[in-house]
Amino acid sequence: MTRLRTKITAALLFLLGSALLFPFSRRKGEEESLEVQFLKVASLNGPSSIPIAYLYENAAVLDGAPIEFQQYASPVTELPKLLNGEADIGFLPPNIAAKAYNGSDHALVMLGISGNGNLYLLSDDPALSSLEGLSGKTVAVAGQGATPEYVFRSLTEGLDVTCDYSIQTAQLAAAIASGKIHYALIPEPFATVATSKSATVRRSLDIQKLYGEKRGTTSYPMTVMVCRADFARKYPAVVQKFLHSYKKATDWTVSHPKEAGELTEKHTLGLKAEVAAASIPNANYVWIPAKKGRGDMEKLLSVFLSFAPESVGGALPDDGFYY
Repeated sequence: MTRLRTKITAALLFLLGSALLFPFSRRKGEEESLEVQFLKVASLNGPSSIPIAYLYENAAVLDGAPIEFQQYASPVTELPKLLNGEADIGFLPPNIAAKAYNGSDHALVMLGISGNGNLYLLSDDPALSSLEGLSGKTVAVAGQGATPEYVFRSLTEGLDVTCDYSIQTAQLAAAIASGKIHYALIPEPFATVATSKSATVRRSLDIQKLYGEKRGTTSYPMTVMVCRADFARKYPAVVQKFLHSYKKATDWTVSHPKEAGELTEKHTLGLKAEVAAASIPNANYVWIPAKKGRGDMEKLLSVFLSFAPESVGGALPDDGFYY
């Protein structure tokens, strides 16, 4: 009897030792199974989705891990899906991402910058060549309460410039091309649409260049990729796979604008092929990992803080925001 107890005890100790020695082997296997099930990627219809079209067409780059793509019309409809777990990875304007982090117990982290500044001051005024030339003028501005407004206001402080937010972004191109308005701050792809519809409307001022000269940087983020913080902690391998795939998609998009435009229309991502293709050279698609892009992100968020602190949650996000 004693010998039997000894054998049972030895067997139990062996099993316990195996579990202690090799816990990560089983957990890793379980995690890989979960990773295949859980990758849900949300995108915003429009220009920020153009690189995503490549992934729609070539999802195999994730080594067999399927992506469930979701499309949303605006950050207002996308953000709740990220916060409640219906989406794992998404794309948001910088201030909304920061505000979500500050106001949701750090539920989201920033993976990187997916789109840099793509704003242009369009006009039919052949004499306009500087911000000072806007003094006394009214400028129709896209994106009230968002990056376009605060970047532009930071550049025109001290100048007698009136900002008009009454025309929706989608209608600005037609308004300036028809001569209804004469000065407009417009992002891509609408800037491309406006200049293609009028022989007199031109890109009078490159806002990226002016911002860079003032802030001591090359540009500023317009779109950032975010991830649910708990997902990023549990499944770092699948996050890294997606980031690698997204960089590949971005590089391909920049190098193949015509084909990228065709895929954008094919997958109904909010833009016609010709418009998407024509806008890509000026759209400033990039992939900058969060840690590397932190400086530019904080410079932009500081602009928001100076005009509307509540728009970023009242403070710069701490270290935990940057994946």
